[in-house]
Amino acid sequence: MTSFNSELLILTSPPASGKTFWIKSFKNSLGSQDLLVISPLRALAEECKSNWGDDISIMTPEEWLNKKKSFDVVVFDEFHLFYYWGDTFRPLMWEAFYGIAQRAELVILMTATFSTEMLKKVKLFECHFHSLQWINHGNQILRYKPTFYLKAPNPSWLLKQIELEPKKDGVKLIFCKFRNEVFRLEKELMNLGYSCISCVGGESKEMAKKLSHDPNPDFIVCTTVLSHGVNLPVIKRIYFLYEVCEIDFWIQMVARGGRRGESFEVFALEKPMGINWNPIKNYCWVFLLGLKRNLRLDPLLRHFFISK
Repeated sequence: MTSFNSELLILTSPPASGKTFWIKSFKNSLGSQDLLVISPLRALAEECKSNWGDDISIMTPEEWLNKKKSFDVVVFDEFHLFYYWGDTFRPLMWEAFYGIAQRAELVILMTATFSTEMLKKVKLFECHFHSLQWINHGNQILRYKPTFYLKAPNPSWLLKQIELEPKKDGVKLIFCKFRNEVFRLEKELMNLGYSCISCVGGESKEMAKKLSHDPNPDFIVCTTVLSHGVNLPVIKRIYFLYEVCEIDFWIQMVARGGRRGESFEVFALEKPMGINWNPIKNYCWVFLLGLKRNLRLDPLLRHFFISK
């Protein structure tokens, strides 16, 4: 690996802890120095461009490779994705990283979720940068935890629960594993009379336009494309229709709720990670909610069954 003269700073901080605000404040302290933010998420990059204007340059790794413009200070946002995506289907992410690191005076890596294995790899950079510092405000933790977490027995149980959601009662976010599942569920929910918006990879701009016309749909159905960064309406409830294996992604996805400190609930297929959870109480809730469905109880009793 090439040796760099730049300094490397690693910043880990929980989701919704103000990293965007930190970047803007940091820019003000730089004075005339140029600042570039590299985001592996095109949707987040576009959103920041519209919010920040020309004060801060922001690009995806691939966009930087097309321009190869040098900047004094470069922030790599959601850096854990360089390992998840750069090591697989987006190898140009790493090409951009090494190209930028050879030109910048200061490189900052920001993320809320760094696995132990990733941190070991990042610390290997120490012998290639002039210096390396790690500021850890919290790694792989949730700043705002759900007020209620239920581990469902299977996806079918969750789908039945989703069909009981009252209309116009807050935005519910549903994570699906595959694109075709997103479109199929969106169609089924709309046939049931719900307002619904979908989003899969490459369609974040279209989703943003739909949200501008309907800012509080009953459901937003998506893949992991909405698991990071992008601003969403206040989310009342999150559904996972598949088991999430990586703690990094699980934390990012759960963190779509509570962005402003509001209460939210999670219905998932795996036990919670880092959240107090009682399997006996969970079983009782599964039984009660299933009983409500089987007996076709009045929707007005829903509040009684899920209130904590």
